Amino acid sequence: MSHYIHHVPGRIRIRSSSFRCDPISARKAESELRATEGIRDIRVNPRAGSITVHYDPAHTSQAQILARLEQIGCLGTSIRTDLGTKRVHEAFGKALVGAVMQKAVERSALRIVSVLL
Repeated sequence: MSHYIHHVPGRIRIRSSSFRCDPISARKAESELRATEGIRDIRVNPRAGSITVHYDPAHTSQAQILARLEQIGCLGTSIRTDLGTKRVHEAFGKALVGAVMQKAVERSALRIVSVLL
């Protein structure tokens, strides 16, 4: 089961093959989440296979919403958005350090050549 999650504080959108294949699951998720404190609005799009939840960050969080969807059975327990984000940040950090180091080596080489000439 594939999942795509887009999150900004106060809004989370989850696209899942389970919502596309089974619109009843999406409607069940909607009714269950509406009973959760801090949920402001929910939009289900069975054709796109997505559910968008607008919430109050002071009363609930992304992790709580995802956990609730896992309890309902709409998402697999293998979702770990924090680990995915951490890996992206690590990869970006390594690429940035690599680019800076490469530029420093290039400049050092040019200076050495210019001093020798």
